[in-house]
Amino acid sequence: MKLTYYSYAPFDVPTGRITVVDTGALNIYHDLVRGLRNDEETLHVATDEYDLKEVNQLCRWYGDPLLELDLNAVFQRKLQVQLLKVLSDQQTVQLTDQFQQLLTQILGDSYALDVPLGIPETPELAKLMKFSGLKIDGIADMGIHGILETLIKVLVELNDRHTVVLTNVSHYLQVAQFKLLSKAVADAGLPLLIIEFSEIRRQRLFADCDYHYIDSDFVLW
Repeated sequence: MKLTYYSYAPFDVPTGRITVVDTGALNIYHDLVRGLRNDEETLHVATDEYDLKEVNQLCRWYGDPLLELDLNAVFQRKLQVQLLKVLSDQQTVQLTDQFQQLLTQILGDSYALDVPLGIPETPELAKLMKFSGLKIDGIADMGIHGILETLIKVLVELNDRHTVVLTNVSHYLQVAQFKLLSKAVADAGLPLLIIEFSEIRRQRLFADCDYHYIDSDFVLW
């Protein structure tokens, strides 16, 4: 993907790499965030062949990983649907039979009430999966690095190849954790773009990333 913010040359956001655009200019930071959130047309994105696209066609905004990224709110239902897709026919039949047995037991136990009760129909397996509450477990104990690695794993499972867009990641990760995250991104073959604000260049923190710094005088380093 190519990200264009006037009046700079397009920034390359390659797959399998973390790209960081770090700036000491508040208005540039605000423009980048608003544009990538698709709130305002403050920037442009295009394919590697310079085919101009809408931001939401190429990017997924996840924002601040502590304040905005709720993995289950975003992915719980999608993962439930994906699980149904990857189950074999035999597993699907087995689940349906087991659920039917449970309904039969519930119906049998209903005779404890002196009221005629019945189950009108067997719910679809998709409804059963939603009812199960299946979700990503242990998020509270993961830490931000674990949450970001889980995000990458989820996107791989869902075959979502959009550019992952985050901000303020430097607030939560150290150099060693950035290196681990870079490896996870490379293994997954995903493009990951991080927008940061800093009054100083921080090349060392983002040593394994494609790092671009725009200072408060709008000079690109």
